[in-house]
Amino acid sequence: MLMPKPDQSVIDRRAELAAALRDIVPGEGVIDSDEELRAFDCDGLMAYKQVPLIVVLPETTQQVSAILSFCHANNVKIVPRGAGTG
Repeated sequence: MLMPKPDQSVIDRRAELAAALRDIVPGEGVIDSDEELRAFDCDGLMAYKQVPLIVVLPETTQQVSAILSFCHANNVKIVPRGAGTG
């Protein structure tokens, strides 16, 4: 399976996107450090690996809804992840 082609215009706005997502999920709920993102490059199924641009760990359904709305409005693709067990 091929991964979608990266959107450079979204990549270029990484810091801006992370800051906006921190407004939705405060505290440590947004990960954008290259070192910390490596833990999320795959789940239990290691056949597909890709370091994400940003990881967001919402705690409420309201945060999930706000994140999805924000990503849709900003043309940011998402990959939902469950427990990471594959």
